[in-house]
Amino acid sequence: MNKEVLQELCRVFGPTGRESRVAEIVKTHLEGTNLEVTADVLGNVIARKGDGPYPVFCTHLDQPGWVVEHRDKKGFLHLKSVPADEKLGEGWAVDEGGNRYRVFKESDGKSWRAESLVEGEGEMGTFLVPKAEFEASKGAYFATALADRVGAALLLDIAGKANKGNQAVSLVCYTGRHLKFTGLTAALEDLDIERLYLIEALPCDEGNEGYSLGEGPVILLRTQHSVAPSLWVDEVAKIASDIGIKLQKGLVSDGESAADTLARTGIQAITLGMGVRYSGSRIERVEGSDCEALSKLLQGLAKGKVRS
Repeated sequence: MNKEVLQELCRVFGPTGRESRVAEIVKTHLEGTNLEVTADVLGNVIARKGDGPYPVFCTHLDQPGWVVEHRDKKGFLHLKSVPADEKLGEGWAVDEGGNRYRVFKESDGKSWRAESLVEGEGEMGTFLVPKAEFEASKGAYFATALADRVGAALLLDIAGKANKGNQAVSLVCYTGRHLKFTGLTAALEDLDIERLYLIEALPCDEGNEGYSLGEGPVILLRTQHSVAPSLWVDEVAKIASDIGIKLQKGLVSDGESAADTLARTGIQAITLGMGVRYSGSRIERVEGSDCEALSKLLQGLAKGKVRS
């Protein structure tokens, strides 16, 4: 996986509802391939090659953040988390223009506040995200919004390899993951889907079962309301074995997932990903070896023959 592309994606402003900058970066990189690239009215980016049915690889664009609700008489900004239960922690934040803010919690431990370093900035409706950081050390990546952007970096890796061969493939980067996956079903509506692979970074701190950081890609056997078809699981395991990749099998039982949302519309999907440490914090961590192995697995799935 391209470290420079991952760094570029992790550093760009792109909270839920304001993903356009991330989408533009993705489109720019995709347009350097031989895939047909389109963007819909919601901001979803879709790239495809050949005629369907397609193996579809899907990930999201947005990251958690805050929105300014109002400014009080003392000049402090009152914030609302997006999504509502996000726990990003105190520290520096930035708006779309790069202006800085000091974000903190009130004594009740629930209410978010911010102080602008620039006079007059941060009016009602301003979106903020944690100030971006990115470091690579000892074979690992540490970054702000890493769990939210590594999937897009992996899909761009597939796109960069798609110039070779004649296989059909479709890549989807969708908006609104942190607003109940608002762009996901719309992005898939007109695609002739052969297999649908959802790419996610999976928490490796607590609440997970069966997988570890640095031990290879993870195939998520079950989410809250959805079960991947056993034939798909076997197919992924076979391709992983054929190209020499160790595959972990795991379970995440809490929280809503993209697979849950799609299952309620009758669309089956399988979730593939990697472990992420410090999930949901300002600086998350993934192992470079997991990124490389998952990239190879996704490329193998894009090229692999699908059994009926």
